Amino acid sequence: MSQASQRSQANLAESIGERVTIRLREPEGGFRDIVGILQKFDSGTGELINSKGKALTFSENEIAIWREVKPLPDRAGAGAPYSLRINELELLSDTTWPADKVIEFGKWRLRISDGFTMRANSVLPTGAAPYGDPGIEISDAVQEIVKIYRDHGLTPTFTLPLPVFEELDSYLQHQGWSLKVGAEYLVNEIPKELELTRPDFDVVVRDEPSKEWLSVQSDFALERIMRNYPAKYAEIQIQGKTVAIGRIATLGTWSLATRVFVNPEFRGRGIGNLLMRALMAAARTDGATKIGLQVDVENGAALALYRAMGFRFHHPYRYRVLNEVSAP
Repeated sequence: MSQASQRSQANLAESIGERVTIRLREPEGGFRDIVGILQKFDSGTGELINSKGKALTFSENEIAIWREVKPLPDRAGAGAPYSLRINELELLSDTTWPADKVIEFGKWRLRISDGFTMRANSVLPTGAAPYGDPGIEISDAVQEIVKIYRDHGLTPTFTLPLPVFEELDSYLQHQGWSLKVGAEYLVNEIPKELELTRPDFDVVVRDEPSKEWLSVQSDFALERIMRNYPAKYAEIQIQGKTVAIGRIATLGTWSLATRVFVNPEFRGRGIGNLLMRALMAAARTDGATKIGLQVDVENGAALALYRAMGFRFHHPYRYRVLNEVSAP
């Protein structure tokens, strides 16, 4: 066996378990390509499993050239049409922060809870633009959901992912719906290694929110909603005092951070950065490789922190409400 052949065999053997493409010489001349996961390669023979689950064998003498097929990076917020990616992230938020009750109104999701959070008490359009496909004329649909929310003692509210539902946003604005909150959806990849050691701070991560966690932002009214979906709850403590908190929930390879807060007295000391790293580390143990979070556009300090950590803008969204005073 030539030195070149020996090197080829050794190198290919190092790719067992990886996806490879191999060009093989045909006995009658010419070439054929095989692609799949390399199962074994020793003593001059190899085997791979192709995409149909079929085992293909080959000999080293047949190999003209081969290479490992590197997977595309699992980059947060990339790869699919923009509208589909927006829908994926909004459904991530919807699933991991579940309302007490959901009414399917065409392809509008009417989330109804106790009124404490807009996400769990608002309409989320999930169908095609421009209006999200409520199943009936837009004017009739809006009138109907106004009645439903008011019958539940709730302020009629829409969650409007943009730019997909810009026309719906404009329609509601002209109908007297007020802008309540403007926010940005940010995304990032979760690093494989996250440094959590700080001699002056303690990092605590639990499967349930502690009383101390809930007391930081007076989140007792949200406890039921938060417990409706499995999540991790991180605290940063200084000498036993909880000074920062956050929640992170995982769905597939995505995770969503919510209720992220640092006590104003302790800001500017890197606690926010440490908290986010703790949340990402917790999500990675649950199988997440990507993270999303939502930030009010008025919160410049938080936006600056997240961008410094590598978070990227994905899409904006708005909450519009119909108060009694703004009703037409």
